[in-house]
Formats: sequence, C-alpha cells, structure tokens
Amino acid sequence: MDSAGISNPQIRLRGVEPEGREFVTPEIEKRQHRRAKLLTQIRCEALGREELHETRDVSVGGLFVTSKEPFPQDSEVSVFFHLRSSDPAISCQGKVVYSLRGLGMGVQFTGLSHADRVSLQKFVDESN
Repeated sequence: MDSAGISNPQIRLRGVEPEGREFVTPEIEKRQHRRAKLLTQIRCEALGREELHETRDVSVGGLFVTSKEPFPQDSEVSVFFHLRSSDPAISCQGKVVYSLRGLGMGVQFTGLSHADRVSLQKFVDESN
C-alpha cells in the first residue's frame, strides 16, 4: 500500500489503437476536455466516508468513478489515484457534477496542482 492508501494500482487501457489506448473526443461526448480510458483503483473521501472504487476514464478536467452507491451530486470529494503504477499518486479536491445510482459519478477536479495537470495532459495526449 502506498502513501495514498492504494494497494497495487493496475492500469488497463482499452481501445482499437495498436498501443491498446483509446480516447473520446469532446465533439462526441460534448465535453470540454478529451478523455482517456483509465481503469485503476481510486480512493474517494466525502461526507465523512472513505471508499475505494475504480475509475473508468480521466481528463484534465475530471474523471468518472464507478460505484453502486455514488456520493450525491454537488458533494465535495478528495480523490487519490495513480495514472501508472510507477507514478506518484494524484491527490486533489473535486466536486461530484453528476451521480447515477448503480453506475457511478462524474467528478470535476477543483484543486488540481499544476504538476498533476501536466501529468494528466501528457497521459491523455499519449492515449491519442
């Protein structure tokens, strides 16, 4: 277990590209930022609870977290996750912008450091 409390993070990128990576353009999903598939463990803290979930995708603006019982919309959350198992954990504040019971929640980053933003942008760009 690392300093963020995440044990053995695994990254599985799915797609049709030779590298096995995929991204969704903002035009398709009407999002502000390009997203990259990212399936890895994430620690979320909100409303006095700490929970482990998995991510589905990530962008410099936020990520989707799978959860059968997601936090309610507008909840302030702290998130801790790795882009790659060899990378330091990204730790930041976020806000639940949508919550779908049985599926998960969309989290918008609100307190992302410049270094983490650069790491996220590089990760998404490499997934292109």
